Amino acid sequence: MAKDKIGKNKIKWNEDIQPDGSIPVKPTLGQTMGAMIAGILAVKLATYVVTTLWRLVTREDPPQIDMDVAPGKKAAWIALVGAASGAARQMARDKIKPPTGGAA
Repeated sequence: MAKDKIGKNKIKWNEDIQPDGSIPVKPTLGQTMGAMIAGILAVKLATYVVTTLWRLVTREDPPQIDMDVAPGKKAAWIALVGAASGAARQMARDKIKPPTGGAA
């Protein structure tokens, strides 16, 4: 098999090419650290925004673990915060450190 060398990354012909046709490039240490910090900040910001929107819409504080509220309200809060923070973290990570592999 013919091997091409691109920078520090060696790729095998037709084996490491991503589905969109691009050649994967290994992230640097700076990208990895930047993605980690950006992910943490994105989760903090998303949690703040979701909490603020919850307070504006429901006119009450989000349910805490030890509060006596309906299970549906707690489930809705957990789902909302989990989805928002997970999506925000992933978007921030992908912006700084693009995915290097194909489909999981």
